[in-house]
Amino acid sequence: MRKVRLLALVLLLCSLASAKGTLQMVWFTEAPTEQAIFEKYVRMYEAANPDTKVEVTYVPFQQLTQKLQLMVAGNTPPDVARVVTANIAEFEPVALDLSAYVDSASFLNQFLPSQIPYIYRKPRIIGAPLDVTANGIFYNKDCFNEAGVKVPTNSLNVWTWEQWREAMNKVRNNSKCRFALSYDFTTHRFSTLLYQAGGRFIDDSGKKFVVDSTQGLRTLTFFADLFKDGFIPKGQWLSNDDPSTLFRSGQAAMYMSGNWNLAQFSQIKNFNWGVMPLPRDKFRSTVPGGKFVMGFRGSKNPEEAAKFIQWITSKEVNLPFSKDNMVLSARKDAKGMKYGQFDDAIAVFQSDLSVTPAYVGKDWSNPAIARLNTFIRGEIVKVLLGQQTPKQALETIQAEGNKILR
Repeated sequence: MRKVRLLALVLLLCSLASAKGTLQMVWFTEAPTEQAIFEKYVRMYEAANPDTKVEVTYVPFQQLTQKLQLMVAGNTPPDVARVVTANIAEFEPVALDLSAYVDSASFLNQFLPSQIPYIYRKPRIIGAPLDVTANGIFYNKDCFNEAGVKVPTNSLNVWTWEQWREAMNKVRNNSKCRFALSYDFTTHRFSTLLYQAGGRFIDDSGKKFVVDSTQGLRTLTFFADLFKDGFIPKGQWLSNDDPSTLFRSGQAAMYMSGNWNLAQFSQIKNFNWGVMPLPRDKFRSTVPGGKFVMGFRGSKNPEEAAKFIQWITSKEVNLPFSKDNMVLSARKDAKGMKYGQFDDAIAVFQSDLSVTPAYVGKDWSNPAIARLNTFIRGEIVKVLLGQQTPKQALETIQAEGNKILR
């Protein structure tokens, strides 16, 4: 009789366990601290939703796109994934439509206007912003002091491109830093210069590529000259050398990247660093991007996915989550949030975001940019290798872009 009762108890526990829903996630990580922080919030969600178990597959950022492509192609998409701007555009056709689970107007109104083009495909809502990012320049304060170069502190009086180049030359020639600038190997970071020059990829109609322009030519020529004249190490774009490592080791005086580096750069002990306002050409501009959470059509738990997405982007959860990760929340009510030691750096990123033209986000929310991302980068590499002129590269990019838009 005792064995029968024990067996019944085991069967009951098994049935309860099997009744517990499982939320499958793919979550990419960039900094060593990110996984531990997210695990804390996973446990919080499970505690608030005891009938749900969360299973997370962590992948390095470089493997994210391929991982999701394979899962979608195999009809086994995750319930939730953390993605970036290019991904949310690429996977739009298979995105879970959140408008079926929320009041669209009030849900969208929570977030910064710059993020809405990425997630709203009227009437569908294909994801939600987890944080907002801004491209920017980190600099080695020790090398700048050694070279006697003062960084602009007033956002109303930033360097022009010519002044920025002059400062690069002084620092590399008069300090222990071997290189003037590290530069992320991405079309996104390159495009910062394009918008500063007054150019863009796609016109207002969203139906025509316009990168082959006077502004585009000025941008690509200026960028290529930075490599030709030794300001940026060629290996970063020709051999995939890590630009972050070169900066963190103290060998590069500046690093063009973005605010997502703040948490890991807090571990730098060998020199003092800061964030400078971006230089300007015709305009001041950064490129607003971000991390997003999205669900997928055909996943096993769409309702739970929608519930988690609303939870992680809510004010009560997203503000502390953003502070823990030292990232900028994409919520409107995050304005004025304090980060302690990074307040000055974050103020610089926010200042650059505040003057960025609205069409920059519109450019990057267009699915054509997601499809052309790697192609554009490859055409730029051909210019750096001397295989084509900047003008030829822009003509090729524009022709391919128009083909995709059609």
